[in-house]
Amino acid sequence: MAHPSRWRSLARIEETLSATLLVFAFGVIALQIITRFVFRDPLFWTEEAARYAFVWIVALGAAEGVSSRTHITMDIVPLLLPVRIRLMLRIVLDLLIFAALLILAYYGTFGAMRAHKVMSVAIGVPESWLYGALPVFAVLAAIRVLLAMARDVRALRGGRAEPLDLASERYL
Repeated sequence: MAHPSRWRSLARIEETLSATLLVFAFGVIALQIITRFVFRDPLFWTEEAARYAFVWIVALGAAEGVSSRTHITMDIVPLLLPVRIRLMLRIVLDLLIFAALLILAYYGTFGAMRAHKVMSVAIGVPESWLYGALPVFAVLAAIRVLLAMARDVRALRGGRAEPLDLASERYL
């Protein structure tokens, strides 16, 4: 597997892109409010541009949630299991999630390619800019699931206690 600093670099790029998109969305929405209520002449493209930015923010954030394991889970039964069995269960579930993400990336890519022929109404860019967030999310989340599985396998082989899933360990 690649060196952990490469994965941290990928995480920094994702975080920077997310922050930039958030600032952009905030600015566009503020511009929409000002032009609508102050000048009484709203800009036609701001709502669609903000929607595109929010879709990408959600996709990038959801991928981050995979590595930090912050998505909603039902952990009542796994918490009752011994640590080794809990780690094995996590690995099996991560394999299922990985398979689902690969399917999502595959079909999401075709959906984005089909949407490339359709132009958005307000900002005039291909709809694939919007639908492309799905396969990008799936690929980023799949990478993160693999990294989490590798960490769990190392813990299982080393006989250590369960990893804590700390932010500093996400890309190790």
